[in-house]
Amino acid sequence: GAKEYVFPRRERFPVFFHQENTSSIYVGGEGRLYYYDFATHEYHTLCAIPRLLSPWQEDSRNYLTLVEQYGDGLLVCGTGACAPTCWNVTQRKESPPWDGRGIAPFTPDSNTLVVVDGQDIYSTIKKSQQNGKIPRFRRVRGGGELYTSDTVMQNPQFVKATTLRHEEPHQDKIYYFFREDNPDKSPEAPRNISRVAQLCKEDKGGTSSLSASKWTTFLKATLICVDPVTKGNFNWLQDVFFVPAGDWRRSKVYGLFTNTWGSSAVCVYSFGDIDNVFQTSRLKGYSGPTPEVKPGQCVPSGQHTPSETFKIADSHPEVEERVEPLAPSRSPLFHNKHRYQKIGVHEVAAGNGQHYNVLYLATDKGSIHKVVELPDGVQNIMEIQVFPNKDPIQSMILDHARAMLYVGSSSRVLELPMDMCGAYRNNCHSCVLARDPYCGWANGSCLSL
Repeated sequence: GAKEYVFPRRERFPVFFHQENTSSIYVGGEGRLYYYDFATHEYHTLCAIPRLLSPWQEDSRNYLTLVEQYGDGLLVCGTGACAPTCWNVTQRKESPPWDGRGIAPFTPDSNTLVVVDGQDIYSTIKKSQQNGKIPRFRRVRGGGELYTSDTVMQNPQFVKATTLRHEEPHQDKIYYFFREDNPDKSPEAPRNISRVAQLCKEDKGGTSSLSASKWTTFLKATLICVDPVTKGNFNWLQDVFFVPAGDWRRSKVYGLFTNTWGSSAVCVYSFGDIDNVFQTSRLKGYSGPTPEVKPGQCVPSGQHTPSETFKIADSHPEVEERVEPLAPSRSPLFHNKHRYQKIGVHEVAAGNGQHYNVLYLATDKGSIHKVVELPDGVQNIMEIQVFPNKDPIQSMILDHARAMLYVGSSSRVLELPMDMCGAYRNNCHSCVLARDPYCGWANGSCLSL
């Protein structure tokens, strides 16, 4: 049941966008935006070439780096020959180009994160080429511009970010996940440490001229993913996937970690636990009095964080308590010897009325493992070799509404149905033994339920 779209040419740095519950995909390439509909086979290409200097020079090319839903159309941004540029695309018509500094990098860069949330845009991309080496997390659109202090992260490698609505709007948060250098330099300490950071969406910046453009609600905590039996520590966060719930506290984060020996683990955290650590933990290295407004606390709309609170948080940005995986086990969901690079999670209602989470894990060999979370542990039920010649998987997008996977490489995108029951080759034994919640045995064949 897989369908494929092959790009007109290979793309070195492709970016992918798929709108939930549609059958189409957008791919941003070098100077081009491709559109393909898997249902109707309709396709078209938009050229996005800014004022070019000389097309054979690397830095005079426009690599598209962002394709996202924004307002009632698409926001498309690219390097623009070292002059970052954005366009709004609605119904295949592009707006005049506008200055995209801070939203698109000057040259393709994998260590970037851009979050579009309604009219707000957050980004880790520097605004000028002279901005030095220290990455910051900024608000670049919507509200006033803010950025993180240069001392709160050590050489961060950004993984993913999300916003989370709370009961009271002024409590709405941004959470972002990253790796950074471990401040503990002892030989037995891991070199990298995995973190989650929080910010209040309505942060107004500081009250002094030095802090007016800084986030004043930044705090960070360590994510723990350790196997209790072997004491194996999985400290290298690769990817995360968010599973929302009606009550924000029960929303989950599936974290994919690797270790130095090339094994992987999945640890699951709840936002309730993460929030609890930020609310109740002491600050690492701080023993002074706690101010009335605690560091990291969101203040009512329109107010500023008091300067004494900001001073303490700015010099002690890390909380002491660490974020552990979900109770009761507080340990990884599973770990194995594969090196996974991407994770996706889809909830499926099986024939027995139970709800199961199915994990899709992209390996470093161009295949996807399908793993089902069962009450008695997990079961790896299928390996799908997606691309010929083990082409690396650049992107994996889940469409929950249509139960489809969109998997992209540098030359093509595949649309794969999540059920894939036909893969059990209509053998009753393998159909039932696989314990695949999408599939069941009926009328002599393995059918999707």
